[in-house]
Amino acid sequence: MTRAPVRSDRERASRRLFDRWARSYDRGRITGWFQYTQQLAIDNLALEPDSRVLDVGCGTGHAALTLAPLLPDGLACGMDISSAMVAAGRGKAPREIRDRVGFVQASSAALPYGDGTFDHVMCTNSFHHYHDPLHALAEMKRVLRPGGQLIIFENAPDLSLYTKLWDRVLHLIEQGHVRYYASRELGEMITRSGFEEVELRVLRNEFMKYGKLFASIQLWSARKPRRGAYEA
Repeated sequence: MTRAPVRSDRERASRRLFDRWARSYDRGRITGWFQYTQQLAIDNLALEPDSRVLDVGCGTGHAALTLAPLLPDGLACGMDISSAMVAAGRGKAPREIRDRVGFVQASSAALPYGDGTFDHVMCTNSFHHYHDPLHALAEMKRVLRPGGQLIIFENAPDLSLYTKLWDRVLHLIEQGHVRYYASRELGEMITRSGFEEVELRVLRNEFMKYGKLFASIQLWSARKPRRGAYEA
């Protein structure tokens, strides 16, 4: 597939950051944290053997590579703005699942898939990089089939002063960072984007886990309206 255009300076900055990070991404201090949060998202997917799943902002592909063996008749796709992250994911795919896993470099602003391609879309630790979050949600909704499920995992600055302050620090030191969204705000954005069955499944603080001293987290599940229902 051709590459989607990078739409903003922040997206260009994110791409450069993650291209550099890809070389050490799987060996970092908080690699276990990323994998933990991806597994949390996977555990909240209502999977079938033939499910088609897209991970938006996939990093080096841990979620897609975890999902593919669970989908004997399905497909797990990872998409990331970083070509180096995508290349790492492809390189890690075992021969026995290569027909059920795929990776593509693209922007969340222009997902390179047709309408209704996927049964599930997940996005973990990535949403805070999106310059236009409502447009990103519209794209996720577009590529979901009617009734398809969305899972979003993010930090929750409304749970702790630490996370709120860290959000401000990242805005200063990491050009690709846009901001974290309070749980109520993120839920309202998902609802406003035309999803239904919007449910906050996780909202809690985590301590001393997988390389993280402290984290405030939220996880949302929602569904694209079924045929005949309202679809904004």
